[in-house]
Amino acid sequence: MKKKNVIISFGKRSIFSRLLSAVFYAIMVYVLVLFFLNNAFEFTEKYFISFLHLVKFELILIGFALPFSLSVSHHFNFVEMKYRKFYFVGPIGYGIWQKFKKLDRVSTFLNSRNECEVTIWDIRNNRYKIAVFNKINDAVIYGRDLAENIEIKFKERN
Repeated sequence: MKKKNVIISFGKRSIFSRLLSAVFYAIMVYVLVLFFLNNAFEFTEKYFISFLHLVKFELILIGFALPFSLSVSHHFNFVEMKYRKFYFVGPIGYGIWQKFKKLDRVSTFLNSRNECEVTIWDIRNNRYKIAVFNKINDAVIYGRDLAENIEIKFKERN
């Protein structure tokens, strides 16, 4: 195979998602700043309990902000035969490399929610779910293009 590394990414999140996550992150910073401006640091139980309430509220806000800012890309390293699903928010990301054998095919199929999934399979029948589309034709076009780019066969759903 000619390619050393292939990164399958879906680009930036929509402007609505980025705006909504920015609002949640701004609220987090605002509440944090307000807390430290209004409460002088003390070694008391009351201060510690109010700080724990702040941390709980901040974690709830992170729970709302992350789904709107989290992105996923798939990295294939064909020299070392490794794969990772890379989760990232802005420049900060995380993913664990996993070894795989030779890739066999790209396939599309309809799941139980009537969504068409694009999946890469290796020779041991391990599957790497790459994308989900609402329209079957979009998934087939994407799957064929992906199979052509990484030089493996494409199998369309039945």
